[in-house]
Amino acid sequence: MRFRPETPGRSGLPGRVVRRAGLAALSVLTLCAVAVPAGASPACPPTTASTTVDQGAPAYYDSGLDPTPYMGWNTYYGTGAPTEATVVSVANFLISSGLRDAGYNYVWLDGGWTAPTPRDANGNLVADPAKFPHGLPWLVDYLHSRGLKAGIYTDAGASDGVNCAAGSLGYYGADTKQFAAWKFDAVKVDFLCGIAQKLNPQTVYTQFSAAIAQSGRRMLLNICDPVTSAWGDYPADEQAGFSYTFGPTVADSWRTDTDIAFGSPTPGEWPNVLRNMDDNEAHPEAEGPGHYNDPDFLLPMRVLPDGSDELTQVESTSQFAMWAEMGSPLIIGSDPRTLPTAMLQTLENPEILAVDQDPLAVQGVRVASSGSTDVYSKVLSGTGQRAVVLLNRGDTAAPITADFSTAGLSGTVSVRDLEARKDLGSFTGSYTATVPAHGTVMLRLHGTDYLPGQDLGAPNGSASASPALVRFDDTHALALTRAANGALAEQTLAGSTWPSTWTNLGGPTDGQILGQPAAYGSTGGRVDVFVRGTDNAAYQRTLLNGKWGGWVKLGGTLTDAPSVAFTSPNRWTLFARDGSGLVSSRTNNSGWTSSGAPNNAAIYGRPGAAVDSDGYTYLAVRAADDSVWERTQSPQGVWSDWTSLGGVVSGSPTLVSTLDRVYLFDRASDYTLWQVNHTDGAWGGWFERTEFPSNSVVGSVGAAAGANGSAWIAARGPDGLIHQTAL
Repeated sequence: MRFRPETPGRSGLPGRVVRRAGLAALSVLTLCAVAVPAGASPACPPTTASTTVDQGAPAYYDSGLDPTPYMGWNTYYGTGAPTEATVVSVANFLISSGLRDAGYNYVWLDGGWTAPTPRDANGNLVADPAKFPHGLPWLVDYLHSRGLKAGIYTDAGASDGVNCAAGSLGYYGADTKQFAAWKFDAVKVDFLCGIAQKLNPQTVYTQFSAAIAQSGRRMLLNICDPVTSAWGDYPADEQAGFSYTFGPTVADSWRTDTDIAFGSPTPGEWPNVLRNMDDNEAHPEAEGPGHYNDPDFLLPMRVLPDGSDELTQVESTSQFAMWAEMGSPLIIGSDPRTLPTAMLQTLENPEILAVDQDPLAVQGVRVASSGSTDVYSKVLSGTGQRAVVLLNRGDTAAPITADFSTAGLSGTVSVRDLEARKDLGSFTGSYTATVPAHGTVMLRLHGTDYLPGQDLGAPNGSASASPALVRFDDTHALALTRAANGALAEQTLAGSTWPSTWTNLGGPTDGQILGQPAAYGSTGGRVDVFVRGTDNAAYQRTLLNGKWGGWVKLGGTLTDAPSVAFTSPNRWTLFARDGSGLVSSRTNNSGWTSSGAPNNAAIYGRPGAAVDSDGYTYLAVRAADDSVWERTQSPQGVWSDWTSLGGVVSGSPTLVSTLDRVYLFDRASDYTLWQVNHTDGAWGGWFERTEFPSNSVVGSVGAAAGANGSAWIAARGPDGLIHQTAL
């Protein structure tokens, strides 16, 4: 079941594909209109991405094998059930054609490698001796001796002799040890039998991941659980979530949709390429170094028996460019021996491959859309660097304009065509190209990162977490952040301009803190700051009469930074994520107690909190499906139920109370800042803060109440520095 609500955004940006939340304890729709308080707008922010250390992400799985997206070839589409002869032939072609040296070094045996009776009397998997006369260990050694890596296939379900002869249910430990003994480098775990057997994907994939960890060999893990209408729906009590909700915690990569094509070539796969691309693009926040959204294999120019193509050269190039833009694994699904020279040259284009392999591993996102044309932007290493793709979905050629501001760039921008591998010159404001039907123009832009507000610099040259901000008036304020060396540092505004000079405040443990600090000002210039120590306890420190006091331990077991609903130095409530992933809280005069979480499911990141002038406390969290949920506590201490505000976010929410309203800020999929307000007893709809163009905010923001209902925002920019502006 899919939903495509219309979501307001830059250049008419359409709403993301919003699918059922698959968490076992979160069987609700993340559609914006669901569970929104009466009178609230159904609008919600687009999906969000972030790659920072303080993004509020889950504890990522990392095999350590591929810090950038892996590349290679898989047998499934191009050659069918693998055989030794075919694999050896293609492996040799990968070398002779230059594909291996371009980075395509995984050779992956998909389904069909097992014997007719897949297990022996001892329960060990057996390769088909007719297909692999020398055995799999010999084949793996052959590949390794030629500078290639070997991947193998199984299913999370039990073998049924039809769909998954290599099903591993009940044998996870034995099978992973056998793959390790055969020296395989990667395992793809399908879910064909898992679906038929109504398995819980999160449960079984977590178990398989643990089995790999105990196998004695590091092996890349790719899981394949695209829960879509094409694959069938699970009963609500069987669901464990879409792959993006748990994949980053158990695997190197996870499929984000069904197969683009199938073993037998079929004409006209372009719509399926777009479908998988859109679903993959819907949750860029799940991706980062060592963990990747997987939209399925590349299908360059597979030829049908009648001589027609599944994809034309233009369409194949577009898929390749878009997969690189999204930082996807690049696994060739076609038989590379059948590809024309021009297609091979495209697949080996070093400038496009460099975009895919950029070490930041930021997934490119759509920043503009108009009918059948889209503009995508991907942040690259280095200041002012972007990869931008102009995509024409339509059936006729069309001019497409890249507005540099939507990519977060200003000033004069140099433009290079990566497909043609030539410089196009320098431009101001925008660049327009005519893009063929079903085609792309892929550009590399080099300009100046646009960073709104005043530049506060950063301690030790770079901030390593999001900042906190305290404002007394327009000429007296304080910014705090975590320095590059892990220490808390502060900068004081006394006048109209920040001095860009930071003072090291150390930390309560090891001279350091973890994550984003929380800070609040009160009468007489007092500042109270709350942090997470390296021992995972909460600490408080106070600036009083111009001097900082010592650290006071507040206890707790924190798994992310704290936030505080602060009324006065003698009345505050501290909130943090605890060891079970739920929200815990304590007041200034009581110990820690559980505040729960939406549907009692673990949250991501730092809870956001604020208290308004009437004494109501507001608490907001990022749920495991990356939507925002909130609840409110009355002055009498009574909590409301959790309510969904929708959206898909990657940073932790930030709350600030000003006048008779509460503002909530979070970052959206095109790297812009979005806001939703609570006024007159209800939450409104999300809207974009256009002061923050794409990629001008990294992680979460710090916020403080400004004059006349405004808000001051402090944000960490892509330059690693802190910037402050008023909204």
